[in-house]
Amino acid sequence: MNSEYSYEDMIEKIGEDRLHEKYTEVLASANHFIEEAGYESHVECNERILFSLILDYYADLFRLKDFHGIEWIRTEKSFAYLIAWIVRRKPLQFVHYTEDEKDIYINERFATFLMLNECLLCGEKRFVGRENQSRLDEYINLLFYYFKYRECNPQVIELAIESFKMGTLVS
Repeated sequence: MNSEYSYEDMIEKIGEDRLHEKYTEVLASANHFIEEAGYESHVECNERILFSLILDYYADLFRLKDFHGIEWIRTEKSFAYLIAWIVRRKPLQFVHYTEDEKDIYINERFATFLMLNECLLCGEKRFVGRENQSRLDEYINLLFYYFKYRECNPQVIELAIESFKMGTLVS
């Protein structure tokens, strides 16, 4: 994509239906996470930030496609860019604050939630056996640490997704 395109040009190129579909999908995932994590009375997804995040996500994908001269992008790469933008833009916002320190990193928790869903489910319902639960917990903590304290790079996230999936094949 030409870097001179405006957001209006991008919306035209993406198409309103496709843009709305992605927006609705991410919003549903955010609301599912908020409910699963027990944040319903404290957190909401800021829809303006989410819309900006979706536009930035598509801008990156278009740049990537144009640079490499490709038409399609792998699912893992697409997830990696989405997760990176969630950590950068922070669409989940507190409407009522709590005293719990873990709440400071709500968007990083959401990013971890999305990444684990991609790694563990990726089209199939899979569960981690109890014998491996402590190793999974360690992996979750490592991801969460990365999202909190490291520069969130989509290439590293993609590599982590691929590595996790490869690990499920050899174990």
